[in-house]
Amino acid sequence: MKIITVINENEDERIEIHSHKRDALVEQIEELVNNYGVNINGYRDDEIVPLKPEEIFRVYVSSNKVFASTDSGEYQLKYRLYRLEEMLGEQFIKVNQSTLVNKKKIKKFSSSWGGSLIVELKNGETDFISRRQQKTVMERMGVK
Repeated sequence: MKIITVINENEDERIEIHSHKRDALVEQIEELVNNYGVNINGYRDDEIVPLKPEEIFRVYVSSNKVFASTDSGEYQLKYRLYRLEEMLGEQFIKVNQSTLVNKKKIKKFSSSWGGSLIVELKNGETDFISRRQQKTVMERMGVK
């Protein structure tokens, strides 16, 4: 693979990837570019903490407020869920109407007694995958 960097202050910045196929490297590059400089402020008590997307396990709505779950705890966010879905990009998957999960923080999928799918994250949190989102989640995770 060749890398060509052209510095020209008179042109708009852009990144082009020429590849024979879409693979893990291409996806990593896209994720890095899409999330470059994305920090989301989390609020807890009297503190404001900048959160990086890779720190977040899941983003969810509870009591009409949006929260982010991280290793260091829960933080309230000032964005709506649909806006966070746009900001966080391909790294996050919408699993139901009120939850986004970080693909890299998924530990496993399992089925519940009622037949619905459950996603378990590496920090032990679980959430259900709505029937409407099951196909999309499985496709995004590479499961057929």
